[in-house]
Amino acid sequence: MPESIGTRLFRGTRAIFKYRKERGILVNNIRSYIATLRQMPEGNYLIEVALNIQSLKVQADKVKWASQALAVDAADMKYVTSQGIAHFTCTIPQICDMVGRDTLQMAKILHDHIHRPIINTEHEIALHLEHALANLGYI
Repeated sequence: MPESIGTRLFRGTRAIFKYRKERGILVNNIRSYIATLRQMPEGNYLIEVALNIQSLKVQADKVKWASQALAVDAADMKYVTSQGIAHFTCTIPQICDMVGRDTLQMAKILHDHIHRPIINTEHEIALHLEHALANLGYI
């Protein structure tokens, strides 16, 4: 039996909200870590920042999964059709995979920096995070 219009609309709306929520968490976390890195954290606080940046991989995966679910559950809704299904099934997942790989590498660099400090490491990581924001469509 086919789904009712109301059920499809509910599932689609829920998928849009889930995607926007997960994307918002990722973007806000990245912005927060950029601000923290610009303040040049030291010692134990830098370890915490490195772990937080490493956790962005998990959040990027959540955005990827929500994007893919959005393409299924809200495929015929304006939110998806205005950007195209491929945006949510290919583009966003690829960006999220890239962000995840990059953040793991950034966390490794910060961990190394804790033991062998290198000038401007915090600034360089903040720039990489800004590039991740740009790739996600934010500045």
